Amino acid sequence: MVRFKFEGRELEGREGDTIAAALHANGIKVLSHSRRHHRPRGFFCAIGQCSSCLMEVNGEPNVRVCIVPLEEGMDVKLQPATGGELKW
Repeated sequence: MVRFKFEGRELEGREGDTIAAALHANGIKVLSHSRRHHRPRGFFCAIGQCSSCLMEVNGEPNVRVCIVPLEEGMDVKLQPATGGELKW
């Protein structure tokens, strides 16, 4: 098992999973919100081609978590669709 944080919560995932797969397995289905209407976004393309899964990982914004492998100790946070600070 691999331990990581999501929004300050300690979670576990399986080695070899992507960050998005580990979040999904932990019941977290909303990965971001749309910029204009703040609608929830989840897994969509799962191949790193869309912006539905952009999150902040270890302080780096705009990481496509659907293609990045989960690593021990990662700190994953929500971010707006375009990066930067959450403003809602």
